[in-house]
This record gives sequence, C-alpha cells and structure tokens, in this order.
Amino acid sequence: MNCPICNQEMKKGYLFTTKDGAFSFADAVPRMLQNARTEEGFIEITPIKAGQRVHIEAYCCETCRLVQFRY
Repeated sequence: MNCPICNQEMKKGYLFTTKDGAFSFADAVPRMLQNARTEEGFIEITPIKAGQRVHIEAYCCETCRLVQFRY
C-alpha cells in the first residue's frame, strides 16, 4: 500500500495496545470514569480481550507519520 500523502510504500505491521486495552473512536475523548460507549459518535474499533494484546493490521508511513488501518 502506498501513502496517500507522499506516495511512498508503507510498512505493513500491527497497531496494538497494552494488555487488555481496546481501540475506539468518538467525537471527543471521554473522562476517565465515564463509560466511553455513551460518548457521542462512539465506534468500537477493536473489542477488549482480557489478558491479551488487542491488535489490528495496519500500514505505517514513517516519513509522513501516518498510520492507516481498516476495522
């Protein structure tokens, strides 16, 4: 896959979390004690996997510092 900014080939790998974290997306970052699922625009990118690293295949352009992935 080529970078949409500089058109150089992107490095294929994995974006991952620490132990039992998960990736999510929302209109704003929820407060620490707030349930993130109630935040407007919430989308679960990856589910929580207790005791395992959550990961998703991704492509990285080190020149542009861009990471791209599909969920």
